[in-house]
Amino acid sequence: MTEKEVKIIEDKQEIGKIIEEKIKGKKIIFSDWYKTGLLRKGISEEKFDKIFPQFDKVVAIEIEKLKKGDLGYELFYRISNNTTFSVGTVPKENTLLIIHLIEYKRKLDYRFKKFKQ
Repeated sequence: MTEKEVKIIEDKQEIGKIIEEKIKGKKIIFSDWYKTGLLRKGISEEKFDKIFPQFDKVVAIEIEKLKKGDLGYELFYRISNNTTFSVGTVPKENTLLIIHLIEYKRKLDYRFKKFKQ
């Protein structure tokens, strides 16, 4: 994967495999950027605890090579018809760095379609 290349995964089996291999069972570490983002967006810390473990609601994973060479995995959780949360993660060997938690109050289908063209 080259720099700035983004890959979207929407296949349920592939999503499940990524979650099992890259996300589950790791020690969670919250970045400073994550903490600042919650304050700016007015999202409670408890929201992460409620949303994150609902892996059955992950409808897409966006994989992107980040500036320092790590692969970032952004998990998109469809909570309702017009509410989607994204959790930005960077899996390491035994840890999972949480970069952001964003709440979208609209459908994000357009975001995924642009990568399929």
